[in-house]
Amino acid sequence: MGRLHYRLAALVALAVTAPVAGAQDSEPAADPATIQRPTAPRLIAFEGLRELTGVAARVGMLSQRLDYTLEIGADGVPTGCTLSRKFRSALVAKQFCEVLMRRSRFEPARDAWGTAVTGSYVGRITFDMPIKPDR
Repeated sequence: MGRLHYRLAALVALAVTAPVAGAQDSEPAADPATIQRPTAPRLIAFEGLRELTGVAARVGMLSQRLDYTLEIGADGVPTGCTLSRKFRSALVAKQFCEVLMRRSRFEPARDAWGTAVTGSYVGRITFDMPIKPDR
């Protein structure tokens, strides 16, 4: 299982799709020269690849795509997670989300005045193992 785990880890790719801009509450009055383009949360680092591939290997997810959305607080910390697919066991989805939320670091979304706001980050994980075990 060890070699399969490391090979799977080497083949997992994180691909980011279009992030969604943060929610904006009230907009303060400002000089038009200071108004900027709002930004979405930006992924700074994901350090959970080994954990994520371990979860995928345990549930037999060797060649699939999993889209996810993380809700990001104004402090850059993930506050919620939604996966694009349903699993038979809620525990599997919980394990994926725990790794994604705990091991991802973000720069928060910014509104037009540069203030940190909540936002959503949309990402994709592709699990691709070219050699499939007999089942």
